[in-house]
Amino acid sequence: MIRQSVRVVNSTGLHARPAASLAKIVKKYTSSLTLVNNGKEIQIKGMMSILGAGVKGNTMVDLICNGEDEHELMSELKTAFAAGFGEKD
Repeated sequence: MIRQSVRVVNSTGLHARPAASLAKIVKKYTSSLTLVNNGKEIQIKGMMSILGAGVKGNTMVDLICNGEDEHELMSELKTAFAAGFGEKD
């Protein structure tokens, strides 16, 4: 299990487009992803769980990856968050 704090650089947070991109990344790996927002842990299984997390823009969240390809998943997630899922303001 690995844990990393990342900043949500999208000014509008994890709305539909970034949530869809995040869900697509997670589905490529066998490892699980848990997102921690304001102390609340949300198991990410798809777009709806991401939207339900209510992550606002310019906030810090923790990502917890657990599984055999956790390092690869975390690497791709860090890159995607840093790039604002292609929507960086």
